[in-house]
Amino acid sequence: MTTTAPPTARPAAPRVAVSRPGALRRCLVLAGLAFGELWLAVWLIFTAALSLLWVGGYLVPGALTAIRGAARRQRRLAAEYAGVEVPEWYRPLDDVPPGTGALAPWRRLLALVRDPTTARDVLWVVADPFVGFFIALLPVVLILEMLWGFVLLAIWRTIVDADGTQWYLFVPVSDQTTAVVAAGVGVVSAVCGYLLARPALAWHARWVRLVLSPPARALEQRVEELSRSRADAVDDASAEVRRIERDLHDGAQARIVAMGMTLTAAERLMETDPEAARAMLAEAKASSSAALQELRDLVRGIHPPVLADRGLVDAVRTLALEAPVPVEVTSTLEARVALPVESAVYFAVSELLANVAKHAGASGARVEVSRTPRTLTVVVSDDGVGGAAAAPGSGLAGIERRLGAFDGTLALAAPVGGGTVATIHVPLAG
Repeated sequence: MTTTAPPTARPAAPRVAVSRPGALRRCLVLAGLAFGELWLAVWLIFTAALSLLWVGGYLVPGALTAIRGAARRQRRLAAEYAGVEVPEWYRPLDDVPPGTGALAPWRRLLALVRDPTTARDVLWVVADPFVGFFIALLPVVLILEMLWGFVLLAIWRTIVDADGTQWYLFVPVSDQTTAVVAAGVGVVSAVCGYLLARPALAWHARWVRLVLSPPARALEQRVEELSRSRADAVDDASAEVRRIERDLHDGAQARIVAMGMTLTAAERLMETDPEAARAMLAEAKASSSAALQELRDLVRGIHPPVLADRGLVDAVRTLALEAPVPVEVTSTLEARVALPVESAVYFAVSELLANVAKHAGASGARVEVSRTPRTLTVVVSDDGVGGAAAAPGSGLAGIERRLGAFDGTLALAAPVGGGTVATIHVPLAG
C-alpha cells in the first residue's frame, strides 16, 4: 500500500538579480533545453507507437521518467533564474522489483499514466519547443538581427544586384539610403533585445508556472495530507509518551522503589542480623543493575545510541546482527540525513525486519540504503512466503503513519509465495 505524496514546494525564492549579459546566457540555456525537449517528445511518440508491439511497455516508462526529469529541471530553473516558484506534485510510484514478471514494466507505466501531473509534463515537452523556445530566443534573435543589418549596409549593392530588393524587417533595401536605414533599425533591434533579456526570463518562468503548476485539487490534497500527517504524528507522540510512562512506572520505577525498601530493611538488620543484611544488600545491588538495564533499553527504544553516534547505516547493520535470520546490508549513502528522518527510517526498518523474523518464514533478508539529492530510499526484501499487507492497526500501517509525518511512503510488493519487497521513500530537504 502506498500513500499519496502531496505536492512539494520550496521556500519562496528571493528576487533574482542578474546582469543583462547573464540573462542572455540564461536565455540561450533555456532555448537549448527547449530544443532537447523536442527530441524527448519525438522519443515518447516513438515508444508509444511501439506499445502496439508490447516492447513499448519497457520503453515508455523510461521516456516518461526522462520527461519528468526535464519538467523538474524547468521548475528549478524558474526559481533560480527568475525567482518564480513552481510547486511540484508527483504521486509516488509503486515500485515493482526486477524479476516479478513480464507485467512489471506495465505496472510502472500504469502508475505513471495515472499521475495527473504526467499529462502536464507531456504537454510541456510538446509545447515548450515552440512557445518556450520563442520566448527564450527572442532577445538573442533581436540582437543578431543587427548583424544582418550591418552586412546589408556593407555589401548591399552586391546582394541587390544578385537577388533584387532585400527586405530587412519592414525596410526594403535597394540603395545606400535604405541600407543605412536598415542598419539603424538593426541597432534599435539589438537595443530592444538587450533590454528584453531579463523580462524574457520572467516571461519564460511564468510560462513554466502556467503549464507545470499542479492542479488545484493537488493543493487541496496537500492540505488534507498535512492535516492527516500532523494528526497521526500527534497521536503517535502521545502514544509514545504513554508507553514511556508505563515502562518507567512498571519497570525501572518499581525496581527502584523495591530497592529503597530493601535498603531500609537491610539498615534495620545491620546490627541484629548482619548476614541477612548482606543478602538484602546483594538483592538491592541486583535490582539496581536490572533497573539500569531497563533504563538503557528504554533509551534505546526512544533513540538508539548507535543511531545518534554513527548514523542510519551502522544502526541498520546493528539491527541486522541482532536479527534471528541472516540479513545483508548494502548502502551507497555517503552522508547523514536529518536526525528525525534517520530515526523514522530506523524504526521502520526495525519493524520490517521483525516482521521478516515473525511472519515471513524467510531464510534470509536484504536491506539496501541509497539516496538521490531529493529522496532517501530503503529497500527491505526477503525470500519468504509473501502476502504482506498494511492492514489497519498492523505494524506496517504504523510504519506508514510514522513515515507520513515526513511525507514518506511505504510501497509493498508481496506476491504469495514470492517473498516480500518493502520500499521506503522519504523526501529530503535541500
